[in-house]
Amino acid sequence: MQAASDLAGRFVLPSSPPPREWRSCTMRTLDAVVTPGTTANTAVSLAVTMFVIPRIPSRAIAVAAGFAAGSILGR
Repeated sequence: MQAASDLAGRFVLPSSPPPREWRSCTMRTLDAVVTPGTTANTAVSLAVTMFVIPRIPSRAIAVAAGFAAGSILGR
């Protein structure tokens, strides 16, 4: 039984990395984008507001997308 537990322990992924110790550049950027008040968050909010939402042909969908983007991006 111990051998089976050891074997299973080798293939189990760790629960999560320790906070703020090591993260990929992509995850750090994503964290900055969804954290309100950061420069990346402001830039993405402006980009979505100026370039993406006006191109949506349906007004109702554009309003829903604006509400969703505002909720996610903290604006």
